[in-house]
Amino acid sequence: MGTKKRNYSKSFKEKAVELSYHRDNIKDLAQELGIDVARIYKWRSNPISSKTVKSKQTISNIELEEMKRLKKELKNTQLELEILKKAVHIFSKSDGKSINL
Repeated sequence: MGTKKRNYSKSFKEKAVELSYHRDNIKDLAQELGIDVARIYKWRSNPISSKTVKSKQTISNIELEEMKRLKKELKNTQLELEILKKAVHIFSKSDGKSINL
């Protein structure tokens, strides 16, 4: 009793690879699709899935640039807040005297 080799369509392979990049647990995905988890990893390394991999990398690069920008903006905002806190502290030490600027 030999096992029959199953052939999967290109679109099925591409969709499985795409889903594998969006799921935390590839083993569960493989079980849901009724295939071996090693097959998904094989398809991921195949040129068939290069379109999906490239688009995933592009998205990651865009997201990485956005994260860098947001981190820089957050750092600047935190610095401005610290400066304002120090200014408030300095002006509150004036013993109630009015400071003319």
